[in-house]
Amino acid sequence: MPVPTIADHPVSPAASSHVIGRMWAAVAAVHAEEAAHLQALRQVRDLGAYRAVLAGLSGFQLPAEEALCAAPHWAAVGFDPAALCRAASLRADLAALGLSATDCAELPTCSLAPVTSLPHAVGLAFPLLGATFGGLRMREWVAAALPGAPTRFFADAGQVSWRQFAALAEAALPDDTTQSQASQAAVDTMNRLVAWTAAWHTA
Repeated sequence: MPVPTIADHPVSPAASSHVIGRMWAAVAAVHAEEAAHLQALRQVRDLGAYRAVLAGLSGFQLPAEEALCAAPHWAAVGFDPAALCRAASLRADLAALGLSATDCAELPTCSLAPVTSLPHAVGLAFPLLGATFGGLRMREWVAAALPGAPTRFFADAGQVSWRQFAALAEAALPDDTTQSQASQAAVDTMNRLVAWTAAWHTA
């Protein structure tokens, strides 16, 4: 079974709008590298290994969501970034696997630069939204390998569709400059994710 991509969703992000297509083209190469690291999920055969994978993912997901929600720029387009967040589902899975709230708070996390503009915020949001659709395929892998394992995080598709995000991006990125800035922010976010997952995957 191939590694899922954000284009696996029935509504392809690249077809949603010119802006989304441009961002997807910018991150495609980095996304392929990240997908290779996520092959670790296909090698999981026990709950301890699965817990380690989720703990590693949390080290990026949680600070990324915090940075997204802390950005003050969303008010300009009337968007609540909490609709993209899946931290509660991830924490629920970790709790089901035996990690307490204290344990979760002590897990290593990566550092992300503060969001400095609306294009930066959109660029950070783009990979997080894309990951929700890849997660639906990952849930299938986990369910097959570990029947009964908690998969709330991978099953959680959030509250924002590609069409909704495309409309947001069109409003937030009206010209070449802002679209370029958002695309670069998306690439930077993906590169940070690749570096982070490579570190915990090879640890």
